Amino acid sequence: MNLQQRIGDLLDTTERRELRAANAAKAIRDELGYRWVGIYDVGDAEIEIVGHTGVQAPAPVRVPVEEGLIGEVVRTRATIVSSGGDEAIVPILGAETGIVIGTLDVESDRSGTFGDGDRALLESCAQALMPLFE
Repeated sequence: MNLQQRIGDLLDTTERRELRAANAAKAIRDELGYRWVGIYDVGDAEIEIVGHTGVQAPAPVRVPVEEGLIGEVVRTRATIVSSGGDEAIVPILGAETGIVIGTLDVESDRSGTFGDGDRALLESCAQALMPLFE
């Protein structure tokens, strides 16, 4: 079973949304070996963490929608990699609207981790996360 199918299976349960999100984040982290994985809701004014796994949750679990790299992802609707190359944020787009409704945020212990293949894999994981936002 590939990672996207595994994510789909983890989300296709009656468990609380936060637990499903944490389980999906753990599957991504375990499979790809990242230090931290988080899944965020993107609202009109705020971004809020839904589920995560890894070393620790970020200090702010809610931030203004225009702030930082996540704000850049919301504005551009594109995957962004940090300047150090150790963090990638992938937009989760609404199926009907095309606006950013969530993000997948991953951090690595290694700089320069996220090449084109990594981005494509993470973007397919972000698509598999859509059921969390329906």
